Amino acid sequence: MITQNGLYDKLLQFTKNRGFTFNDEECNMVRSLTRHKKIKAHSILMEQGKPVQKFYFLNSGIVRLFRLHNGVDYTLGIVSTNDFVSTLLYLANGLPSSCALETLTETELLEWGKEEVTAIKSQLNRAQDLEMAIMDRLLSWLQDHQIDAVCLTAEERYQKLMEQQPEVIRTIPLKYIASYLGIHQDSLSRIRKVVSRKPSI
Repeated sequence: MITQNGLYDKLLQFTKNRGFTFNDEECNMVRSLTRHKKIKAHSILMEQGKPVQKFYFLNSGIVRLFRLHNGVDYTLGIVSTNDFVSTLLYLANGLPSSCALETLTETELLEWGKEEVTAIKSQLNRAQDLEMAIMDRLLSWLQDHQIDAVCLTAEERYQKLMEQQPEVIRTIPLKYIASYLGIHQDSLSRIRKVVSRKPSI
């Protein structure tokens, strides 16, 4: 079975939540093509302006997607476990990435290179389902992020982050949260004070 010391349980849960599973032979094939890694905090997993070399599933830890533009560091997304990071599209086409990925905490990852991804796609019966699930997850994230940026206030976006990813609020420096929300760190401090005074329901 693919489940070895729990390393693949979250990946299998990801597929199960999306309505498909793999048999033992397929699971073992995926395992044979997968690397398990532990990465230190503040390591770069994907570099802006360079071709994407690896694709990851985040078992534990926190990773941020960011872009440097005119000397300013913009945090575009924060992933906190149980999800894919990097992008199959850039990995496949060899184009330079428009963004970068950085670990904000120590992370535990499942890793595949282009060769491994190609092998999985050619050998796995449900490979298209998996690829579509990954792309659907990415498109849903992009849509939600765009809607939130237009329709929600900074305070509402902070509260949503607090509800959906409390480990991010507890763990990472405020400068990354402020950047993600698109506000100054002083504004975030004021929002945190307002939110902390609100009664719990």
